[in-house]
Amino acid sequence: MRTLSKKQLTLGIIVAAVLVIGGIRWYFSIRPSSSPPAVLIKAKGRPDAPIHVVEFIDLECPACAQGALFLREYIQKHPNQIYLELKYFPLENMHPHAKLSAQYAECAARQGKFWPFHDLVIERQPQWKRLVDAKPAFEIMAVEADLDLYKLKSCLEDEKITAFINQDKEEGRQKGVRSTPTYFINGKMVVGATALEEELTLLVGG
Repeated sequence: MRTLSKKQLTLGIIVAAVLVIGGIRWYFSIRPSSSPPAVLIKAKGRPDAPIHVVEFIDLECPACAQGALFLREYIQKHPNQIYLELKYFPLENMHPHAKLSAQYAECAARQGKFWPFHDLVIERQPQWKRLVDAKPAFEIMAVEADLDLYKLKSCLEDEKITAFINQDKEEGRQKGVRSTPTYFINGKMVVGATALEEELTLLVGG
């Protein structure tokens, strides 16, 4: 049997290494992720907190604004007790800016600025919800939340953003969500801001 030259042996090792690395990359490219990327999760609080709240929200819904303001203060008051995750449930048939506000919010999330933008939208809801065209108001809030406007424009034109919002809404429907705000507190469905306050007060205290 002919003995392989040093050059041929080296070449064989390189080819084998390339194949192994390629195989590893292919495996991880098709392997389902155990959890969604952090940017796709609109969450605050401690993940190991004893109380997990999943909120389905319509950003134009007045009761949602009431619940959001309550949750913001409550989490600040009890930072180790509550973990909040937000999902979209725009009710376009009731609120003309519901879908657009969700699109802006999700694009803010893609820049890591979801909560600053969310808080501005909630605080100013009484003003922008009365507008025929709310886009200029959202643009102003985007500037205040320090968003990259070029990336924002491109994001708003991306159909994947709408698909992602619709995915949240479909998840809500499958869980029985029919109105907003709807919360799942450690898996228990709680509908409405008042019911939220009562449930958290019962679990955590004032």
